[in-house]
Formats: sequence, C-alpha cells, structure tokens
Amino acid sequence: MTADRVVAHLCVGIDIAAATFTAAWARTDTPVSPAHTYTQTPHGFAALQTALATTAVAAAETLVVMEATGSPWIALAVALHTAGYRVSVINPLQTHHFAKAQLRRAKTDAPDAQDLCRLAAVLRPPVWTPPPAVYHEVRQRLLVRDGLVTIRQQARNPHHALVQWPVVVVGAAEQLTAAIAGGPLGRWTHASPCSKRRSPTFWRRASGRNRWGI
Repeated sequence: MTADRVVAHLCVGIDIAAATFTAAWARTDTPVSPAHTYTQTPHGFAALQTALATTAVAAAETLVVMEATGSPWIALAVALHTAGYRVSVINPLQTHHFAKAQLRRAKTDAPDAQDLCRLAAVLRPPVWTPPPAVYHEVRQRLLVRDGLVTIRQQARNPHHALVQWPVVVVGAAEQLTAAIAGGPLGRWTHASPCSKRRSPTFWRRASGRNRWGI
C-alpha cells in the first residue's frame, strides 16, 4: 500500500448524496476552494472533471477522497478512476473524527467536502482499486431485483385490501346483528305474540325514541 500513497499536487474532497455530490479542492499552495454541487449523472461527472481541469493539475497527480456511504459513491469513483484520477474511499467514521478534531459540529454538504479535502492533504489515504467487473454486474442485478421486489409489494398491498374487505364487511354485519339482538329492538323481535300487539308508541318509548323516531 505504500506505493499507492503518492504525492498529490491537488486534493479533492467529495461529499456524496443520493442524487448529487459536493466537491471542494485545493492545491498544495492554495486554500480550499468553495464547495460546488453536481448531479449524480454522467453529465455531473464530466462537469466536475472540467472544473478540475482548470487547476492545471493532471488527473494522475490529483487525489480524490470520498466516503463509502451506501452505494451512490460507486459510479462516481469508477468514473474518476477510469479518467485517471487517484481515488481514495474511506470509512465515514474517519471523517467524523477528523471533523471532531477541528471542533466542527455542523454537518452539511459543503463543510463536509472541504473537510474531506483537508483530510486528503493531511492523511493521504491509500488509493482505492475498483473490484472486478463481475462485481458491477452482480450489483446491477441486485438493483434490478430490489426494484422488482418493490413493484411486487406495491401490487400485493391493494390485493390484500381486496381480500380482507369481505371479511371486514361480514364482521361488521355480525356485530350489527348482535347489537340489534341485544337492544330493545331485539327484545321486541323475540317477544311473545301477545306483547307484539302493543302500540307503536310503547315500542318507541322502550327503544328510547320520541315520536319523531329520534
């Protein structure tokens, strides 16, 4: 790994998000630049390389440091590695302790990218080597599988509701029948034949209703 710790004339820190990434860079003789945000697309990758080209430092002399957070970093790391940049992927815990040592508590994209740039200049972490191509093929298949599982679950939810609906209706009907049977109307239904000849006024009073049926 010692051979991978090359001297870099330009250090770049990149904070990765799901749809975007934020980058800041600095030469050995200049302060850290303001952070710039790009989209997580090939167009965004190209825009970053165009911006880095303005520093007049070759890709082989540039060290790019990013965190291994989730999976969005992989596409950017592979694109930069393919373009000839030295890419280092570090543990997010390392960045956390580096920022803590500088007494910085706020965690936003721009300061994180600038901290990663400073970390690259100070620590010069080892260069990352992409895994074999089969890894990317497996990852693509896993992403497709996750999408299919999500679609299947979305289709199951309304089907489950339709299956459960008759059970709910039957259960509500049974509860309503039981409530009627246990109330005054139920007692009237099961009363003796002679008691059924009583006036409607009597049954309205027995059920707690007035003459307007309320």
